[in-house]
Amino acid sequence: MAIPKKGSRKIVVDSVEYRWTIRNKPTYSQGAFGNNMTAAAELAEQSGAVLSITFPWVRCDNWIGHPELPVTPKDIEYCIRAALQNGWQPEKKGSAFNFVHEMKT
Repeated sequence: MAIPKKGSRKIVVDSVEYRWTIRNKPTYSQGAFGNNMTAAAELAEQSGAVLSITFPWVRCDNWIGHPELPVTPKDIEYCIRAALQNGWQPEKKGSAFNFVHEMKT
């Protein structure tokens, strides 16, 4: 399933343009229980496999007040590079490729 263009941001990684997004509002489980933050990325101009990224921290707009970290374009760039090294083929159609970001230090 493709990422909606509205609300997505572009990023260039190794001369390839991608689009990425984070949901506008948290899901119920993200807001109420502090479940992990998620994002999605894909090629900007070609349909293919979506990269589903899970971050091991909660959203900034969670309802329970846990400490939070923002997701930056640098985080997305890192995840795209790492996912490509781990087998993500963004130009091929198919299921989403799941990638878990390591904890910030």
